[in-house]
Amino acid sequence: MKYLLATILCALAVLSVVVSALKPGAPPPGKTPLVWVSDNNPQRAPQIESFNKLYPDCLLALDPNNTGITKVIVQTCAKVGPDIIDVYGIHQLQTYVDAGVVLDVTDVAKQRGFDPSVTYPKAEGEITIDGRQYCFPCNVNTNILFLNKNLFDKYGVPYPPERPTWDELVATAAKLTIRKPGSKLPECFGMASIGWEELVYMAGGRFFNEDGTRCVVDSPEAIRAFGFYQDLMYRYKVMPTPLEQSAMSSQGGWGTGWRNWFGSQKIAMIAIGKWALITFRQFADEQRQERDQWLHDHPGQEYPDLPPLRMGAVHLPRFVDQPNRCIIAARSAAVNRLSPNADKAVNFLEYLASKEYCDTINEGADALPGNTKYATLDYMQRFAQKGEGEEINRLTLEATQWGIVRELSPFVDGQTALRLITTQVQRLEASPDADVADVCRAAAQDVNEEMKRNVAGEVRLQMLWNRLTMKRTQAT
Repeated sequence: MKYLLATILCALAVLSVVVSALKPGAPPPGKTPLVWVSDNNPQRAPQIESFNKLYPDCLLALDPNNTGITKVIVQTCAKVGPDIIDVYGIHQLQTYVDAGVVLDVTDVAKQRGFDPSVTYPKAEGEITIDGRQYCFPCNVNTNILFLNKNLFDKYGVPYPPERPTWDELVATAAKLTIRKPGSKLPECFGMASIGWEELVYMAGGRFFNEDGTRCVVDSPEAIRAFGFYQDLMYRYKVMPTPLEQSAMSSQGGWGTGWRNWFGSQKIAMIAIGKWALITFRQFADEQRQERDQWLHDHPGQEYPDLPPLRMGAVHLPRFVDQPNRCIIAARSAAVNRLSPNADKAVNFLEYLASKEYCDTINEGADALPGNTKYATLDYMQRFAQKGEGEEINRLTLEATQWGIVRELSPFVDGQTALRLITTQVQRLEASPDADVADVCRAAAQDVNEEMKRNVAGEVRLQMLWNRLTMKRTQAT
C-alpha cells in the first residue's frame, strides 16, 4: 500500500508540473482566468462569449480534454484542476462530493438566485446531496418517445396516443418492424433506445431500499422490468438485439448509434431526450438539401425517397397498472472547492440561471434550461424549427412532473453499482434463454457484496450502517 501511495504522490507531482507548463499565459489586467471542463459542444463558444460579456472581470475558457472523473479529481487534488466542473447526473455528483472537490454553494445560491427553487422541483435531487446544494443545471432532461411521422405514414400506421401503454406501443411497433424474406435485418425497426434503468422505475421498482443498505433489483417489480426489456428484443422482436445493432453498424446506409438510425429514417420510434434534436436537425437539413438537389436535377418527376425527417412525439409508455414515470437528469456545473478563483467561479453558476444562458439552451435544443422561468411552452416554441411538432417541447416539460432522480446509497458509488448491474444485464441482451430472475439475483448480490466490502473498509460507513440497520430492526 505504501508503494502505491508513493506512486500516486509522484504522479500528482509530475502532473502538477505538466499542467502548470501547459497553462496559458497571464490574462489581461483586471481579469480573473476561469477554466470550464466540459464537452466541445458547438454551443459552448456562444455560452462562453456571453458569460465573458456579462462578467467582464472574468475570462472563461473551455477545456474539453480533461472531462474524465478520475482525471478531474486527481488534478483538483494536485491543485491544478479546473475552476468549473461539468457533472453528469447525481452519481457523478456523489463521487465528486465524496472526494471533497466541489464547493457547497447552498448559502450563496439562495443569495444570488440559483437555488433549487429556481429549477424543476423533481430535479432538486440532481443538484443536492443530504440537503446541501453543490451545483446548478446546465440543462435538464426527461426522455420522451420521438416518432418518425414519415415511416408511420409510409406504412399506414396510426400515430399512438399521447400517453400510451406498453401494450399499445408494442402493437404499434410490431406493425412498423418491416422484415423482408431473405434479409437478415428489417427494412425498419419499430422502436429503439428503451433503457432497462428507466423500465425499472416504470414498473414501480427501485435500485436500493429506503435506507440504501441493500440493492433490490431482484424485487418482483424489477424482474418484471428486466423481463420486458428482454422481450422487446427476443419475444416481440421490435427492438434491435446487440447482434442486430452490430450488423446495422456494419451495413451501408445505417450508420452507427440510435440517433443516426432514427435520423436516417430506419427506426420509427426512439426513446430519447429533446437534446437529440441537435442531431435530428442536421439529418433533416441534409435530407432537405438532397431532395431539393434531386428535384432540381429531375424536373417534373416525383421524389422517390422519403421526405425530410418529420418528427412528432408522445410520452414514454406506462405499464397498464402503473402511472407515468421517467428519469429526470441534469448536466450540471460545480465549482472546484480548491480553486484559488472559487469565488469568481460561482459567477458561472449564477450565469446558468440567466436569460442569456437559457436562450442558448433553447436555441440549440439542448434539453431544457435549468431555470424554469425560461422553460415555458410559449417561450421555448420561439426557438422551434420547421418539422418539429410543438408536442416535443410540451411533453418534455410535462414529463418533469413525474420525473424520478436516480437513487443513491451511501455505501456504494452509483456508477459502480450501475456497472455491476450492467455486467449481469448483458446476459439478458445476449440471449433469449438467459433466466431473468437469475440475472436479477446475481446483479443484486454483486452490488450488495460491493457495499459490504466498502463498509468493512471504512469506520464511518460501519457506524452509519449499524445505525441504519438498527433503526430498521427497531421499526419492525
